[in-house]
Amino acid sequence: MSRKYGFPSSLQLGLYLIGCVQCERVRGYQSTGNISVVKEIVDKLLKGYDVRLRPDFGGNPVTVGMSIHISSIDQISEVNMDYTITMYFQQSWRDKRLAYSDLPLNLTLDNRVADQLWLPDTYFLNDKKSFLHGVTVKNRMIRLHPDGTVLYGLRITTTAACMMDLRRYPLDQQNCTLEIESYGYTVDDIVFFWQGNNSAVTGMEMLELPQFTIIEQRLVTREVVFTTGSYLRLSLSFRIKRNIGYFILQTYMPSILITILSWVSFWINYDASAARVALGVTTVLTMTTINTHLRETLPKIPYVKAIDVYLMGCFVFVFLALLEYAFVNYIFFGRGPRQQKKQSERLSKANNERQRYEEKRMREQVDPYGNILLSTLEMNNELLATDMMSSVGDSRNSVLSFEGSGIQFRKQLASRDGFGHHPTLDRHVPLTHHAAVRNRANCRLRRRSSKLKLKIPDLADVSTIDKWSRIIFPITFGFFNLIYWLYYVN
Repeated sequence: MSRKYGFPSSLQLGLYLIGCVQCERVRGYQSTGNISVVKEIVDKLLKGYDVRLRPDFGGNPVTVGMSIHISSIDQISEVNMDYTITMYFQQSWRDKRLAYSDLPLNLTLDNRVADQLWLPDTYFLNDKKSFLHGVTVKNRMIRLHPDGTVLYGLRITTTAACMMDLRRYPLDQQNCTLEIESYGYTVDDIVFFWQGNNSAVTGMEMLELPQFTIIEQRLVTREVVFTTGSYLRLSLSFRIKRNIGYFILQTYMPSILITILSWVSFWINYDASAARVALGVTTVLTMTTINTHLRETLPKIPYVKAIDVYLMGCFVFVFLALLEYAFVNYIFFGRGPRQQKKQSERLSKANNERQRYEEKRMREQVDPYGNILLSTLEMNNELLATDMMSSVGDSRNSVLSFEGSGIQFRKQLASRDGFGHHPTLDRHVPLTHHAAVRNRANCRLRRRSSKLKLKIPDLADVSTIDKWSRIIFPITFGFFNLIYWLYYVN
């Protein structure tokens, strides 16, 4: 029975001893006393190594895997149309010239060894400015695996171009990319791929940007063709949405409040020119300042942005509020007096012509005794004019009766006959010189009363303009906001 179970025990013992020896060997390699062994391996690998030739030169293309860990996105600039990103960029490929079997360990070497090895000529197509971090030493890593796999890592910061469409700014979404490609090797020499597929890029979900929210990221691989050949291009595409909170507090709310402030002038009396003009000019200049400050933070692009539409709309409302008072002022102080002057000139001219005509008739109708003869129709016209002159005479109706060459007033007792004549008037009656003078005085009084009426402005019309403005401006501005937000948000 002991022989039956002795062989397995010996085999187990032998395997155990071999394992112990191997472990001791590994520990020996890791100890400082065996650094010479590692040095010999590295020297052997680098001896005769030609950095000018890619792995498997003349054979199959080298496959290079890419992986990225995003450390931060420092800045996204609309003015320069770019963004700045800091990342850990790793590349992995296999170089059979660097394979070793004497040591079952991965060798992490000094970053200066990378200058003695072949490296892919990787570059970023949309790069504007990049640098390799060098504190405290160059932030790059080179690691060798026994099968010849090389892992090359860098910590770099790059500023990459990101073409933005700002038509909906600041209610916009932008798509930025980081494009990776070989500068000189075509697909016949080198092939890039995302190592780990969709998990090749990490850290994006942990980023918190002050003005943006990352809503999507995609990894794209495509082949592009140039005159020098075909190249594989890797693209990291991420979609960002702008946070509107900052712009509501800094731009939209001040613009709304300033627009509403401009409507206060509708409640100020129209004859308070200093207050209304000062308020209107101040609001216009404030809107101009906000618009100018915003333009300084954006590129000079040829199309209209969403924020431009809103600020221009607010500016128009503020400017119209100022023009409203200019219109009221013109109606009250400008157009009214001019019309009054023109109408007064017309009335004065008409009265002068009438006076000349009356004097001419009076000269023609003088009897031998120096009395003026008036027909019944002329007397009726005089009586009608006297009745309508309410501002200078008695408001009660009166008629003239004649006795001899004199004239006196009395209450009207009988109406005119069917032909419009007074029954007490003859065809021609004598009128003394004093009565003619009294008629001319009455004409002058009528002219003065007409001028007095013209000098009183129509205050109801001016107040009506302000009353309608108090209603029309807020309603129109509300419709403007409704249409604006429905269009640009959706």
